[in-house]
Amino acid sequence: MRNFIADKFKERNYSMGNKTFSKKSKFSPINLGIGDLDITTDEIIIEKAMNDAKAGHTHYTESHGYLELREEICRYHRENFKNYDFSPENVMVVSGACHGLYLLLKSILNPEDEVILLAPFFPVYADQITLSNGKPVVVETKFENGFQIVKEDLEKAITEKTKAIIVNSPSNPTGVCYNIESLNIIREFAIEHDILVIADDVYDFFSYEREFIPITTLPDMKKRTVTICSFSKNFAMTGWRIGYVFADPEIIDCINFINESIVYSACSVSQRCALYALKDFKRLKKNIVPIFKERVEYCYNRVKNIDFLDCFKAEGGIYLFINIKKTGMTSQEFTDYLLENYNILVVNGDTFGVKGFVRIACTLDIEILKEAFDRIEKIKL
Repeated sequence: MRNFIADKFKERNYSMGNKTFSKKSKFSPINLGIGDLDITTDEIIIEKAMNDAKAGHTHYTESHGYLELREEICRYHRENFKNYDFSPENVMVVSGACHGLYLLLKSILNPEDEVILLAPFFPVYADQITLSNGKPVVVETKFENGFQIVKEDLEKAITEKTKAIIVNSPSNPTGVCYNIESLNIIREFAIEHDILVIADDVYDFFSYEREFIPITTLPDMKKRTVTICSFSKNFAMTGWRIGYVFADPEIIDCINFINESIVYSACSVSQRCALYALKDFKRLKKNIVPIFKERVEYCYNRVKNIDFLDCFKAEGGIYLFINIKKTGMTSQEFTDYLLENYNILVVNGDTFGVKGFVRIACTLDIEILKEAFDRIEKIKL
């Protein structure tokens, strides 16, 4: 019988890795790979969502999402950020941020259209651009420059095929939060070359060093920006698979058109939970963010005390992007070494667009993180 898999998928590289733990290792497995928060969704909002399910919220919602939720999304952003004034027609509720980004890229890309990625970048960006028949164009930001933006580097990447640039701040994987100078470089670049800015604001709660500034709130950026948001990290709701997109109504209509042939509408119960999370965001943010700030700082301090590792001090997010060049290993070799010898899973940094790094997720209890770094400190080079 013939192989029915499409040719383009017969060879598959898993950008986030697909390694499994060793069952023979003397060490217990420690997963610093996937960025899934180890805390459970708040019990109060779970209970409210379940009560709504019992009351009948178990059907399709309108394809854009519950109007009540979209109104609450607009209210939240309007009241917490300057110049963030959208209406429900600008909002599409989606089944997670990755779903929203994929719908957007399918909406805007013609074959061979180019999208600029600021490396290090979340590997899913490149995968989704390629799946949408576009072309990722990588602009590397530098470790020694604090991963901030250099205008000249952007200018080298522009072509007549450039359609958009993806901006992720706080960043997965580096934890950099773009300062106002970097944001204005991107803003001016986008206006000058008439391209779209795709803002991945998934980690907006987790800006530790400075106030988070959404790029869509800068002058002349409202219609030029599409913003992707999620409840996964901010509200410890990864398994609920719920997020939303802010965009011009024309783009929202196209996203909705594509989505109607995929899932039609996001999960109704997840939307109810998201609604209650937004209504109670101050309490939830106060409970969640300090936990991960402490973990990120703990991991950073441990890295800086290991002479063969180096690291940018994350200003936000839940990850560290660790420079392993002093080990003399490639990123893949170091990733394999940790897994085979110490049963620690990290993500190969090559897939984030740069060489010589690995990403760790600081999403476990500090006692487990301590055990992980105690093991790493034993490495003899």
